[in-house]
Amino acid sequence: MELKARVLVVGGGAIGGLFAWRLSLSKEATVSIVCRSNYAQVKSSGYDINSAQFGHAVYRPLRVYQSVEDAVAKEGTFDYVIVALKALPNIYDSSERVSAAVGDDTMVVLFQNGIGIEEPFVKRFPHAAVVSTVSFVSVKQEESAVLRHGGFSMLASGLHSCERSTQNRNLAKLHILSDLFASQGVSSIVEADIQPYRWQKHILNGSTNPVSVISGGASCQEMVRNEYCRALLEDVMAEIFMLGKKVTGKSFPGVDGIIDPKSATEYIETIPVPVYTSMLVDSQCKRPMEREVILKNPIALADKHGVDVPRMKALYALVTMVEAGYK
Repeated sequence: MELKARVLVVGGGAIGGLFAWRLSLSKEATVSIVCRSNYAQVKSSGYDINSAQFGHAVYRPLRVYQSVEDAVAKEGTFDYVIVALKALPNIYDSSERVSAAVGDDTMVVLFQNGIGIEEPFVKRFPHAAVVSTVSFVSVKQEESAVLRHGGFSMLASGLHSCERSTQNRNLAKLHILSDLFASQGVSSIVEADIQPYRWQKHILNGSTNPVSVISGGASCQEMVRNEYCRALLEDVMAEIFMLGKKVTGKSFPGVDGIIDPKSATEYIETIPVPVYTSMLVDSQCKRPMEREVILKNPIALADKHGVDVPRMKALYALVTMVEAGYK
């Protein structure tokens, strides 16, 4: 690897824009970004970022591209490819979309929601290091290239797969990336087993996302203030706790003090500004929702492990009908 880490962020939405910005502030990295719907705005004016944690900034990426192929034509392959695309396996294969930028020594770092997101990358890049990263952050793209970020950002990363002979080298490489984020104010840790963290985040993702769509557009706080909706959320969360512990064989790490369904809904109550889920925003914009990785993949694991998840199955059926009804 060169003296400066060469990073390509694929997906210029809220997550990609925020973390590309933090990484770009390090003198030890050069960061390029691939944008789609907001390409023209980012290219001309950059991102306007309002962050309760970091303050206000205008972030103008060093290089902005419309496609991975354009980035590779200009710069070749990269040391790190951060995948911040929506996880929509029923629409497209994220691993295929980034494949041009992945060389022999590229580390593929997945900043995607959901369960089971890693396998397409392992299959496509059997010799590459695939890292699963879980982001605990509240950030929203309010309009094109305008980001609003809350007061907290945390990343938990772990090597999901790599060739045994390269494990020590790739672990060191992952620590370099983690330290770069930490140097710019992002809480960033490397874990030997990242899946409990992924299930920890899924407690909120797998419950509030689909319920917000079905509820007709409620914020997370509005949902927990309704006694019936709160009870539903806690029942879904209980299924996720049970399933995640069965799949991983471990307890969850308790990020944000969330150790059971009750503490999860109590945490939501403490958030000072209304939170609207990404799945809700997608449904309101008539865009495909991440229903496969948020619901279908966990349901398949439940069937495999003999865990009963009737509420998750009901939510999957309902959001599928909502998406099928787009006009």
